[in-house]
Amino acid sequence: DNHGMSEKATVALTTFMGLFGQATNTLSLLLSLFGTSAVIRYLGLRLTLLLFPSLCLAIIIFVRLHPTLYVVFGAMMMLKACSYALNNPTKELLYQPTSPAIRYKAKSWIDIFGARGAKALGSVVTNAFAHSTSSLIQNGSLVGMAVSTFLIWNARYVGQKFDEYQEEGYVVGSDSKSITKQQEVAALKSISAEEEYVNEDVPQSETEHESTSCALDDDDGKSDNSE
Repeated sequence: DNHGMSEKATVALTTFMGLFGQATNTLSLLLSLFGTSAVIRYLGLRLTLLLFPSLCLAIIIFVRLHPTLYVVFGAMMMLKACSYALNNPTKELLYQPTSPAIRYKAKSWIDIFGARGAKALGSVVTNAFAHSTSSLIQNGSLVGMAVSTFLIWNARYVGQKFDEYQEEGYVVGSDSKSITKQQEVAALKSISAEEEYVNEDVPQSETEHESTSCALDDDDGKSDNSE
C-alpha cells in the first residue's frame, strides 16, 4: 500500500509534501497581494513576460550546480509561486487585443493541448533518466534550459507584438474590413483636408452666383423700360 516504503518514510514524505504545499501557497498569496500589480506597473508587460522564463533558466542552472534536496525544494517553491502569481496574470493580459472568438480558441488550445503536452514532455524526460538521480539532474536540466531559452525568445516576441497591437489599436480576429486607429486618424485628416478645400471654393461660387443674378436684374430692367 505504501509502494515499498516503511511507515516512517511514508510519514516523512507526507510531512515534507505538506510543508512544500504550505510554503508554495503562502508565497503565492503574498506575491499576488503585494507583488504582481507592482511588478507589472514598474516593469511593464513586456519585461514582466520575460521575468518568469529568465528566472526559470537561472534557477535550473543553480540547481544543476547545487543539486541538494533543500535547493530543489526552494527552487520548486519559487517557480510554482511565480507561475501562479506572476506568469499566469501576465499571460491573461495578452488576450486584451484579441476578439472573443480568438480568445476562446487560444485558451482552449493552451489548456487542452499546450499544458497537457508540456506535462507529457516532462514525464517522458523524467522516465528516460529515472534510473539515476544524478543523470536526471544533469540531463533533465539541459532540457529545462533549452525550454527556458525558447520561452525567453517567445516572451520577447509576444511582448513586442502586444505593444505593437496596443499602439495601433489592432484586434486579432476582428473583421478584416475594420480599420486601426492609425488608419482612422489618416481617414479623418483626409476628410478634414477635403472640407477645407471645399470651403476655400465657396466664395468663388458665390461670386459667380451674384454675377448671374445681376444679369437677370439687368434683363428685368430692360423689360420694365420697354413697358
